[in-house]
Amino acid sequence: MKASDYIVNFLIDKGVADVFGIPGGVVLDFLDSVGKRKGEIAAHLNYNEQASAFAACGYAQIAGKLAAAYATRGPGITNMVTGITNAFCESLPIFFITAHSHKSFLSDIRIEEEQEFDTIKMLSSVTKYAVKIENVESVRYEIEKACYFALNERPGPVLIDFLLSVLRADIDPKSQRPFIPEQDINDGQMSAKMIANCLKQELSKAKRPAVLIGNGIRQSGMSKYVERLIKKWNIPVLSSRSAQDIIPDSKNYYGYIGSHGIRYSNFILSKCDLLISLGNRLMFKPSSKTFGVITDRAKIIRIDVDKNEFLREIPNSVCFAADLRAVIPLLVDADIEWQDSTEWGSVCKKTKETLYANDSDFPVNVIVKVIKSVGSQTVITSDVGNNEFLLSRAYTLSGATNRILYSKSFGPLGISMPKAIGAFYSTKSKVLCFTGDQGLQMNIQELQFIVKENLPIVIVVLNNFSSGMIRDQQEKKFDSRFLCTTLNDGYSVPNIEKVATAFGMGYHRCDNKTDINALKSMLGDDGPVIIEILVDKTEEIIPHLPVGYPMQNIAPEIDGVLYERLERM
Repeated sequence: MKASDYIVNFLIDKGVADVFGIPGGVVLDFLDSVGKRKGEIAAHLNYNEQASAFAACGYAQIAGKLAAAYATRGPGITNMVTGITNAFCESLPIFFITAHSHKSFLSDIRIEEEQEFDTIKMLSSVTKYAVKIENVESVRYEIEKACYFALNERPGPVLIDFLLSVLRADIDPKSQRPFIPEQDINDGQMSAKMIANCLKQELSKAKRPAVLIGNGIRQSGMSKYVERLIKKWNIPVLSSRSAQDIIPDSKNYYGYIGSHGIRYSNFILSKCDLLISLGNRLMFKPSSKTFGVITDRAKIIRIDVDKNEFLREIPNSVCFAADLRAVIPLLVDADIEWQDSTEWGSVCKKTKETLYANDSDFPVNVIVKVIKSVGSQTVITSDVGNNEFLLSRAYTLSGATNRILYSKSFGPLGISMPKAIGAFYSTKSKVLCFTGDQGLQMNIQELQFIVKENLPIVIVVLNNFSSGMIRDQQEKKFDSRFLCTTLNDGYSVPNIEKVATAFGMGYHRCDNKTDINALKSMLGDDGPVIIEILVDKTEEIIPHLPVGYPMQNIAPEIDGVLYERLERM
């Protein structure tokens, strides 16, 4: 068997049905092997390798399974670095494949062979495992090892850089050494029992407990179990913004927290006396005047599979490095109860009811209607910038239960559209892709991919004719001295209607006077569509927390009498 055929067989056996990339000389053997297995695995041609990596991110994120992308040597792989880093920061299991033709590297020669460089040296810090394979005897071992690292414990990307002659070589995988992972000396059941004992003790003392969930719940496949656990405990649940779609329709879910969080969510967080963190990194500085005060009021129990997350020390916390797949099912069955406080439940409900309708002006109300106009099976992807804050708030106000994909940890601009491509191939369902006028231009070439394949992707462009998030900072920090962020000082936006026409796509423009019914027919189309929502360039992203403000005192500030009443609850 040819080595490249073995690699493709391995990916198919692991459930990979699509691979994204751009052909190049040293990866043609791999691509040819993919072509031999049509119907089982498909090769998709992007128009920039960054988009290939982002598409693989969407594929892995939506299904929680292994994805794959490939690139040729040199510039091909460097174009992928941003996507690889995103996969690492977002803990996405992606198998990246590249190749080289030159075996040795003499460190004192800058360019020893054209287009060749030390990929492992560059990428080892943003992958869980990265290795060159230059001996055919190690193919099986290294592929199995890389796959194990990608999928187990905290998931993440891996990269194998094959010597071209290895890809072309014949191998007998049955005669090669397999990879056998070391047994984990940490007994998962033992850790789970310790956690259960701690929770039982702390819940017996708590008057106002809350559970804080993060994306680790999704990555561990524990969403359904968490829903059962919360129902059993009857405790309020908060989340990070990237985890707002895990149990969005639970009566115990009270929204996402943060500097651009939901008002009632931050209020509830400010009142709790026990915070149980499940798969959430707790990305706040203990010295913060805004969120650092949590530790003065609440005991924190942190449970995360990655013990390195506890290097971020948080006062008044107890930390458990444990896999949620072992912990949460045991907690569901354990004899742990919280003496239900009608008072605490009433406080949470009244706070939500009082503040629910805040911050729902244009364009949030239009986005709400757009989300409500598509089915619950439609996947939603988000870009980076002001558009994601508008989208996340609209998602909450819409009452949607759709999957929504953020790239919150690394935050690369222009990720939404290529990620929508990967999400489609992972689900074969319609995708609602939100982006901004600047994000659209970062990977605008992928419109050709979407049109060529006639994918059912609705691209919603929130156009404020500026680099809005950075413009806001220049306005506040630099006395409105704008540079490269507005139309008057270097920034520019193409005519998006003409862009849609050039690529052969449907188009509709929407402003605050547009009847949403005019959009519904386009939202129902099966082909690619662009909807442009015009947003005033001075539109400020609200709500937000000014530096140093208490977490519940979000700007623009609510009526003082109402604020004090909510504080006293």
